[in-house]
Amino acid sequence: MSVINQVLNQLEQRGANTAPEQTMVRSVPPARRSLLKPFLLVLLLAAVGSAAWLQVWKPAVVSPNVTQPVTTAMPPDESVQEMGPASRLSFDLSSVPLPSAAREEKSTAVSHSSEGIQTANEPGKPRFLIAQNAPAVEAAAGELPVKKVSQAQQADAEFRRGISLMQQGRVAEAITGYEATLRLDAAHHAARQALAALLLEGKRTADAERVLQEGLKDRPEQAGFAMLLARLQVERGAVEQAVATLENSLPYAGNQADYQAFVAAMLQRQGRHMEAVNHYQLALQHAPSNGVWLMGYGISLQGLQRNADARDAFKRALDSQTLSPDLQKFVQQKLKEL
Repeated sequence: MSVINQVLNQLEQRGANTAPEQTMVRSVPPARRSLLKPFLLVLLLAAVGSAAWLQVWKPAVVSPNVTQPVTTAMPPDESVQEMGPASRLSFDLSSVPLPSAAREEKSTAVSHSSEGIQTANEPGKPRFLIAQNAPAVEAAAGELPVKKVSQAQQADAEFRRGISLMQQGRVAEAITGYEATLRLDAAHHAARQALAALLLEGKRTADAERVLQEGLKDRPEQAGFAMLLARLQVERGAVEQAVATLENSLPYAGNQADYQAFVAAMLQRQGRHMEAVNHYQLALQHAPSNGVWLMGYGISLQGLQRNADARDAFKRALDSQTLSPDLQKFVQQKLKEL
């Protein structure tokens, strides 16, 4: 049984219907909002994503391709053969490979003089590849980005915290938690329902009405909220407000028998018997043996001077054997009048 059902039943037991002619209506249990449990999933996804991310961004080790210098033997020039011994010795020495240090010096000089022009085999190429891979190394070494938590997830977390506090008997803190949930997500149906119930248990009826009105402001399709709010309004004598509340959500109630019967009972209080009869008929299509609704139906028929139909409705109410002893006496008295 939903929270709204429990509250409505408690209100009925406290005497929400003070006159026998008023029908007792129970609400249709509203759909419950499933509690999401996203955090285990978030942790699992984060772990798997982290491993996959590190694998993808693992830096590749680049081995520079160092081109070995190649010395090519040149055929002796004809002029060399004509040189003298001293000149020939000088020429031969010039063709001897330079030491490594000298080669590096010479290579540097050539590199500066060539204005940075590189071929595919130049040493600068591997350095360029390593520079390209450097950001990947930095990204792998850095921290993983923190996964953002949506506002709806924050609201669910606050709602679960409120439930935990309520189970511990910390009602004031639970109320604060439910209020925080609604600030994050005004459409959180379960939090609003739980908050209204706690406020009613604490005799904070005005606050409960405010919470329900705020919920119906943008979500008039919440028929359960409308019935509970209307019941509270009737308790303080605001029947017109109760009827307005019910009529505002009536297009969304569809064929909910409880809702139709409740509307009929409120219209009957205002003397709007023709409309009450129509709503009782809709309700009785779904529950033709409901003695309380048959009694209310007979009262409105009598108000329209349709005495024969009223007598039939009262007899059916007695035959249902669902009326309390007090209501049975009331219906028997009505039959005597007719």
